Amino acid sequence: MKRLILVYLGLIILTIVSAYASGMEMDQVWIPAGIVMALAAFKFILVVMEYMEMRKAHGIWKFSIVFMAVIAALIVGIFGGVQI
Repeated sequence: MKRLILVYLGLIILTIVSAYASGMEMDQVWIPAGIVMALAAFKFILVVMEYMEMRKAHGIWKFSIVFMAVIAALIVGIFGGVQI
């Protein structure tokens, strides 16, 4: 139970940092987007591993979850600031 509370508090702190980073004004628009997407991927991995109990799953499932989160964060972080 203590571990779940620590993860919950960590998620709250990461959400606050993400909200602050999204409001940053920089010359390159991809820097805040990259920071926010990296934090979002990390929060996703925390939720999946802790609350969905993926920590107990086979290694290939853990790898696939982390791999897909990183790929999704990279795609949105890189192309998220592009105006079409």
